[in-house]
Parts: sequence; structure tokens; C-alpha cells
Amino acid sequence: LRPGIRGILARIESTISQFQPKAGVKIQTAENEREAQDTDDALVRTQIAELPSRDTLAGFELSPQQFEKDDDRNFHMDFITAASNLRARNYKIPEADKQRSKMIAGKIIPAMVNTKALITGLVGLELYKLLQ
Repeated sequence: LRPGIRGILARIESTISQFQPKAGVKIQTAENEREAQDTDDALVRTQIAELPSRDTLAGFELSPQQFEKDDDRNFHMDFITAASNLRARNYKIPEADKQRSKMIAGKIIPAMVNTKALITGLVGLELYKLLQ
């Protein structure tokens, strides 16, 4: 058995390429190499300074909105597409256009309804067990 496993491992090792770091990526190795982080901190400080003060937001109220994927006037699908594409870029997965995002959003609601129906049915079965 061990020689067989060694043979399998040898074949696997021959197909795996050696790790090569990406070109141009700099990893901080010492405390004095904080240039990139300092640049990000400066950008964040600039963006915070551009935010309106709390006094100008006094009395501002948010109201919940009903999600409607088919109404383009409310920009719900534009936001969902933008947010999902940002996440896709972050995880290096393929981005989706607005139509694909709309199709995915249209499948989520029926899936939730089916899940709720399944759970309700299982709870009903457990009630039968308790009543017997």
C-alpha cells in the first residue's frame, strides 16, 4: 500500500507547479515599510473630511423600500449589480451584467418560499409526533 501511495504522491507533485508570487506585489516585511498603508490612511481621511457634518443631517430619516427587480426607475438592480461586481472583483470571480443579476435575484425569492414551505411541513410533522 505504501509504495502505491508514494507513486500517487510522486505523480501529483510532478503536476503541481512551484509557487511564484505575482510581479509588482510588495509585502510589508518591516515596520518602516508603511508607505502603502499611509497612502490608504490619507485617502480615508480625505473621504471622511468630505462627509457632511452631523448637524446638517439632523432630522434626516431613512424609510424602508420594497425591493422590486423589474422597476428600473428605483435603481435597485443597478445597486445590486454594482455591489455584486465589486464583490466579484474582490474574489476574482466572473462579473455579471444587469440582466444576469436580475435573473439571479428572480430565483432567490422562489427559493426562499420553497425553503419556508419545506420547514413549515417539517414542523407540522414534528407536531404530529408530539400529539401522538
